[in-house]
Amino acid sequence: MKKDLPLISDDETLLPIGEVSALTGVNAVTLRAWQRRFGLVIPKRTPKGHRLYTSENIQEIHEINAWLAKGVAISKVKPLLTSTAKSSSTEMVEPQVVELWGEQMTTLNTAVFDFNQRKLQQILDEAFSLYPFQLVKEKLLQPWLNQLDDLVDERLDAELIMAWLKSELLSRVGGRYAFTGQPAAARIAVVQLSHGAATPPNSSRTKSLYSLLLSLELASLRVSVIDLGEQAIGHLPLLRGRLKLDALLLIPDPNHSGSEQAEMLTVLTQMSFPCRFVGPFAPTLTSLSAFWAPSIADLIGQISTRSVGKVNRSHKGKGKSEQGNSGEHNDIS
Repeated sequence: MKKDLPLISDDETLLPIGEVSALTGVNAVTLRAWQRRFGLVIPKRTPKGHRLYTSENIQEIHEINAWLAKGVAISKVKPLLTSTAKSSSTEMVEPQVVELWGEQMTTLNTAVFDFNQRKLQQILDEAFSLYPFQLVKEKLLQPWLNQLDDLVDERLDAELIMAWLKSELLSRVGGRYAFTGQPAAARIAVVQLSHGAATPPNSSRTKSLYSLLLSLELASLRVSVIDLGEQAIGHLPLLRGRLKLDALLLIPDPNHSGSEQAEMLTVLTQMSFPCRFVGPFAPTLTSLSAFWAPSIADLIGQISTRSVGKVNRSHKGKGKSEQGNSGEHNDIS
């Protein structure tokens, strides 16, 4: 029998961990780690042990996210949540930014250059378990991959390094961050657009690094991904009627000509599913700005909203017994 479970009041709104995760952007694994390791965000419990979060819990999560965005390590957040600490702790932030993310980037670089799988996965495991993905992406992954792009530029082993890193990161997409037992939020294909003219090697590497980051982000959003590799824009119409997709994400080169952009416009207006340009070179397609993607998270959110609407319409008129209770058989949350 569980001891010391908080009493559940009938007059307050309590949310399960899945809804809190969607509301705050902090996944369930991270919320559990905050509670277990640092005594943060202590929820109430049902008699069966399921976590239920109050409005005060949600406010605490927002405050924690604010401190994390400033660069404070999660292990040092708890003392800052008190009202007396909030007004005097701003000067503590900058040194912690360097300590938290800068040192991790240096260690990641060393791990990659040494082909040290254990160290690479250890750092990524720690980051993904303790911090929201979007924060890890902004503060660690993007700066690190940009830095790595520059560091390998003159190395003779650049292609070997990139091949090894790609293998390691994609193993995470197919392993720990797969969404086993949960329905996919969307089904998306990714294409790296090939260029008529020769593409500079550094541009290809930049696209490849972005593709890896995109794969990690899509996996964190429970997206089923079909990687179609590098394709010419003229091949895309061959997908019509052969793949059922929620969207097609296109990673362009930096210097597509005006005639190529005109061809892209013709092709994209004929596709049967939404097509969006993503990546560092998408803004160079000035004549195709209507096809630029919002943030990946926003795009998947829009797709999920449309999917929920379709499901609700398909269930209209059915009894509650047919709606399903998918949450009843999950592990304790």
